[in-house]
Amino acid sequence: MGLVTAAIPFFLLAVLIELALDRWRGWGLYRLNDAIGSLGAGILSRILGLVKVGILMLLYIPLYQWLEPTYQSLGIHWSLDNPWHLVLAVIAYDFCYYWKHRICHEINIFWAEHLVHHQSEDYNLTTALRQSSDLVPLGWIFYLPLLLIGMPPEVLITAGAIDLIYQFWVHTQKFPKVRWMEWILVTPSNHRVHHAQNKVYVDRNYGGVLIIWDRLFGTYQEELDEEPCIYGVRKPLNTFDPLAANLQHFKRMWLDAMYTKSWKEKFTLWFRATGYRPADAEAAMPVPSGDLDNFHRFDPQITRGLRWYALVQHLTYSVATLALLQFSKELGYGLTALMVLMLVIGLVINGRILDGEPRTRRWEIGRLALLGATIPLLPQAIWGAVAGYGLVSVAVWWVLVFTSKDDTVTSVSH
Repeated sequence: MGLVTAAIPFFLLAVLIELALDRWRGWGLYRLNDAIGSLGAGILSRILGLVKVGILMLLYIPLYQWLEPTYQSLGIHWSLDNPWHLVLAVIAYDFCYYWKHRICHEINIFWAEHLVHHQSEDYNLTTALRQSSDLVPLGWIFYLPLLLIGMPPEVLITAGAIDLIYQFWVHTQKFPKVRWMEWILVTPSNHRVHHAQNKVYVDRNYGGVLIIWDRLFGTYQEELDEEPCIYGVRKPLNTFDPLAANLQHFKRMWLDAMYTKSWKEKFTLWFRATGYRPADAEAAMPVPSGDLDNFHRFDPQITRGLRWYALVQHLTYSVATLALLQFSKELGYGLTALMVLMLVIGLVINGRILDGEPRTRRWEIGRLALLGATIPLLPQAIWGAVAGYGLVSVAVWWVLVFTSKDDTVTSVSH
């Protein structure tokens, strides 16, 4: 997955270019709060990957090594040096990805892991970087069949990285339909359909690189001129906190499991069709779907100073994340875990600032105090930078929040 990490600066550059064009042309594709919410989810996904065990490789590597003599006896040999092998690997991986993606939309517990990518009510290149943190990792199951064709772990990882990198560019509204591409490849047009919550578009177009799978298995839907896409999920998240985004559906299922009186329901609702809820839990705790005929994006209004503060903090977390991804091996697991924890706390509070959450008045001061307490544990080379950042942040936050007469927010959607 080093390919994905190496691609991150190019992703961010592309986002900046699309953002500049958006402001120049007045397209209205970007809102600061939604973009930071999506990018924050992407950061959370990458940094938690530094402290979690990759279950797929934990199982796949020993299984491959056990089966390797059989592959050799059958003359099965994959090589990254052979471009045709890599093409075949991407096709095979994408086939598995199609079924994983489809099941993620069809079964509750898989949807809980995947819906993070769909929560944004905007659609732009930051949406591509809005990734789940796999708090309950299950997707690895769908790639084990690649053992049947003897695919080595390094080939699988490379094919997966290519599949993921390809999907970045299709998250834009400004690339038109190209008829021949719509038959073969996943394109911005047919992937816009996938992200839409309109009834005609829901649960369609699951392919990662190839749209052929959707045409073969009956899940293809063309983007319709008369049906503009409405982005987001039917039960809106209504927060820019990336941790809450990852917990949204898990929390709902847990509450349902605790409330329902049926023991059967407690254990089976996790594996029922997406959106299924026990009747008694749904009656007691209704969660209405959004009204698509009168759709309003979640867009709480906060002061300009707070918006700038949240933006600068997000940029700081982005730089810290890139540095951590680069140097985590040199830092060791313990120090990496500490820095990941501090970044998670920062991302959560930054999201809540954008929500207009009043409790962030104290939370942010507490975060900065905690950061100051961790300075002696950090590498000496960055003590000065961290201390300077903390002092400046405290001063600015104090001016913006504790001495400002303009109280924060009108938490409304419009």
